[in-house]
Amino acid sequence: MNRKATNLLILAGLAVAGLVLAAPAGAFFEPTPVSARSRAMGESQTAVPDAAYAAFHNAAWLADVPHGEAAFSFVRPFGYSFSDFYAAGAAFPLEGRFGNLGVGISHFKVDLADTTLLQETVVTLAHGFELFDDFHSRICFGWALNLYSAKAGQSVSAVDPGSDTAVGLDLGLTMLLHKRTRAGFQVRNLNNPTIGLDGEELPQRLVAGIAYEPYDGVITTFEFDNEIGREAQYHGGLEMAVTAGLALRAGVVTDPNRLTGGFGYRAGPVALDYGFSTGGGTLDSTHQFGLRLAWGGEAP
Repeated sequence: MNRKATNLLILAGLAVAGLVLAAPAGAFFEPTPVSARSRAMGESQTAVPDAAYAAFHNAAWLADVPHGEAAFSFVRPFGYSFSDFYAAGAAFPLEGRFGNLGVGISHFKVDLADTTLLQETVVTLAHGFELFDDFHSRICFGWALNLYSAKAGQSVSAVDPGSDTAVGLDLGLTMLLHKRTRAGFQVRNLNNPTIGLDGEELPQRLVAGIAYEPYDGVITTFEFDNEIGREAQYHGGLEMAVTAGLALRAGVVTDPNRLTGGFGYRAGPVALDYGFSTGGGTLDSTHQFGLRLAWGGEAP
């Protein structure tokens, strides 16, 4: 490709990035599963405990953190070589009855011809604690603050589209019923944060799910995900432990319809996760990889 064609391609890409800064609601920070486990289970997350990623999925699950845990994942959505998405999360138990803390960071970027066209970063601080507990049930609550940062790259003519930040508030609730049934609820961006030149609204979502464990080592889950201004999505997932340390996962997602699958393998405090999802329509499949590390307390 000659230099003129490359410059035209960069300008076109920057024009798209510039439009994103003033695009309709939902153009920024599109929902992307931060966990390979979640992707494999039909992108379900709200009703399935996952300490390392609780700051993203549902801060109320931080109330159940028997040990410290950290995780990292990487994915290129739909296999596009010009886009990368990284995510890392951790959970830290606190002493006493003050609940537990969680942190998270995700970073999405679009590169073209050695130029970064768009960067989206989210830094999250979360806290979860118990509200009620008796012999048959348990209710926990959590909150998370998200610092959103979006930045478009400078054009070849030295035009800077600019950058902006915003703060969003998430609330989460979990319920454990009769030991084998869990329900989870999350409201994302409750305060309706805005970002960009025109003050565009960041996606507001209400997610509700239920998970049931018919047998030890088997989790089934169903989830309802409603983003304001869009059709509701439905997620279904399954996780089954087949041998010590090895779990197989599968799921489905609607709108667009996709199939998902993957596995998790744990050896002591270290675990490897893999998840994939079909593209839906003409898009290619997505493959996501993750690592976990646990410390303190009993092994998961």
